[in-house]
This record gives sequence, structure tokens and C-alpha cells, in this order.
Amino acid sequence: MFLSTLRTVRGLNRDLRTLFVVTLVFRAGTMAFPFLAAYLLGQHRYGAAEVGVVVGAFGMGALLADLSASVFLGRIRPTLVMVAGSVVYAAVLTVVPLLSGVVPLVAAALLWGMAYEIYTPAAYSQVVASSPAEERKIAFSCNRLAINLGMGVGPAVGGLLFAVAPLALFYVNAVCVLVAAAVLWARQPSGAPERGRAGERVRLVSSTAHGETRFWTIFCLALPVHVAYALPPILLSVYVIEGLGLPAYWASAVFVVNAVAIVLFEVPLNKAMSGMSHARSLLIGFGLAAAGFTLMGLTANGFVLALVTLLWTGGEMIVFPALLSYVSHLSDRAVAGRNISLYSAGANIGFIAAPQIGVALSAKGAPGTPWLVAGLTVGAAFGLLLGARSSTRTWCPEEPHQPHRPQREEAPVG
Repeated sequence: MFLSTLRTVRGLNRDLRTLFVVTLVFRAGTMAFPFLAAYLLGQHRYGAAEVGVVVGAFGMGALLADLSASVFLGRIRPTLVMVAGSVVYAAVLTVVPLLSGVVPLVAAALLWGMAYEIYTPAAYSQVVASSPAEERKIAFSCNRLAINLGMGVGPAVGGLLFAVAPLALFYVNAVCVLVAAAVLWARQPSGAPERGRAGERVRLVSSTAHGETRFWTIFCLALPVHVAYALPPILLSVYVIEGLGLPAYWASAVFVVNAVAIVLFEVPLNKAMSGMSHARSLLIGFGLAAAGFTLMGLTANGFVLALVTLLWTGGEMIVFPALLSYVSHLSDRAVAGRNISLYSAGANIGFIAAPQIGVALSAKGAPGTPWLVAGLTVGAAFGLLLGARSSTRTWCPEEPHQPHRPQREEAPVG
């Protein structure tokens, strides 16, 4: 499976290979934020509540970035957005260790979150511009592979650095981000999103009323999925160790199963499903997610939790590339970047809402309730998706795709 994934990545066109390498380096540099709370608490100048406000400002900045990107990406090339965001990101990282006081830290964290997150919708927009529709699921799955590999390396290296030189986290992170920006600037992708024609009437996300309805239909149906998939990184450790009273290694086992499955199987799986319609792909993904999260809330056995993880991980591998591909499919090319940015905002809304919902649902001594409710809600979205696909008012008609044939161009980056 690993060799199949490697061949698929090498078979991407030049623009997508460049984006893969840049995204990998960018995400591998994500070392400072995972340890920001520990760093601030270690200064013995800030309480837990103050640190929570600083960290929360980062999330708010990320949400603002997704909303503002919908404006930028209609006027500026995604490459320039990514490079500019990376430069600001690196600048903030060099300043944060010098700041003192909650207000300056909150302001810096807000800007940090915006500069960090602006990369994501811009990268998605570049994927759309650089890939034909029939290969878009594969392109998005390769982009997710770069993100997951980078996010696996960055915090792991960050933990080692934090143990010996906490300040080094910020500067090494900044260097990685600048390296990614330099590579992207030197090998700027040739593909660029289309712009709207002069005088063309465009509503918020489409030039037609049906287009608007279709976008907001999938946006709303995806929200339960975003909330559900925000639970593992936020609540899994607490659920396994504190809620179920299991040894900590079972939490690690769940994370390992999820990470290994994604690295080994996501790209080959999406390559095999590249000819499948978006509706069918999403139904399979929603179904696996609903079953997986529901069972997570019903079992208290560590081994079963690890097995059940394969279900919701399978859903994750299918549903997120399919959602991004479908959003780009239903969008006019002139507004595809804007719509993907709004979709990314929905993902951030889910990430912000998940801890609040999780804490509220588990407050009465029922630690499995958040997982059970998440699974049932995604199951309800599955049912609504079945209904939505039956009407052209709520679902964009699809043409069958041809089987994927990898393109061979010039040699890979590096």
C-alpha cells in the first residue's frame, strides 16, 4: 500500500507535486502551537483561564482567515495568499516569545491563527486549479496525506525541542514556514483559478438560486461530520483515560491505528473510488462515520475501541476528499476558491463547537454520550443526504468520471 501511495504521489502533475512538498514542510513546522499552553503556563505569569483565552484567540483567528479567504481568493492567486500568510506567520512566531501580558498575546494569537489557517483554503483552491475534475478526489487525498504526515512529524519533534529548549520551538517553526514559502515562490504553480466575467451577477456562492441551495445543503450536512471528527484530537485522551478508566496506551493505540490507516490506505482508496459519484462516496463515508462514532460511545473495551477506530477512520478517508471535491464540482470555477474557503470555515466551526458540546454532554457522568450523539447526528445527516440527492434543487447533477490514469510529466520535486 505504501508503494502504491508513493507511485500515486509521484504521478501527480508538477503543480500538485510542488504543493505536496510545500504542504508537508509547512505542516511539519507546526511545533509551537501544540505547546503554546504549556509554554505560557511554564512562565508562571499566566493562569489557566488567561492561557485559555490566548489559545481561543488562535481558533478565532483561524475562523476569520477562512471567512476572509473567500474574498482574497477571488482576486489574488492562491500562491500569493499562501506565501504572504507564511511570511506573516513566521514574523508572528519570532515576536511571540518577546511579548508580555495577556492583551498583546491575544492579539498575536489572533494574527497567528489567521496567518496559519489562510494557507488551508488557498491550498485547496490551488488543488482545484491544478487538477481535472475526474482526478480531484485523488488530488485532495494526496494533499491530506501531506497534512497528516507533516502534523505527525511536527508535534513529535516539537516535544523533543520543548524538553530541552522551549524557545527554539518558535524559531524552528518559523524557519520551516519560510522554507515552505521559498519553495512555493520558486516553483509557482502554473494553474490559476478563473475569475468572474465583468458584469456577471454572482450571489454569495453561486450565480443561480439552485447553486446557492446546493452549496448550503452540503455545508449544513457536513457540519455534524466536522464536529464528530473534532472529538478525537480534543477529547479522546480524556475519554479513554478519565472517562473509561483505561490505561493511557489504549488512547495511543487509537491514535496510531488512525494515523497508520490514513497514511497507508487513504490515497489508494480514493484512487480506487475515483470513478464513483460524489453522492455514493459521501453516503459510504457518512455511514462509516456514523457507525464508528456510535460504537465509540457504546464500548468500554480498549481493543474494541481500536477496532472501531478503523470504521470512523475509513469514513474520514472517504468523506473529506469527497466533500472538497463535491464543493469544487458544484461551484462555478470563478467562485470555487470562495466556496472552499466557506467550507473550511464550517470545519473550524465544528472544531470550535466540539469541546463545548463534548463537555456539556459528558457532564453528568456519561463519558460516552458525546461520541454516541455525534454518531447519531451523522447518521441523521446520512438520511438527509439520501433525500437531498433526489432533487436537483439540493444536489448538483453529476456525470460519471473516467477511471484515473496517472499523468507522467517531468521529474518529481526534489
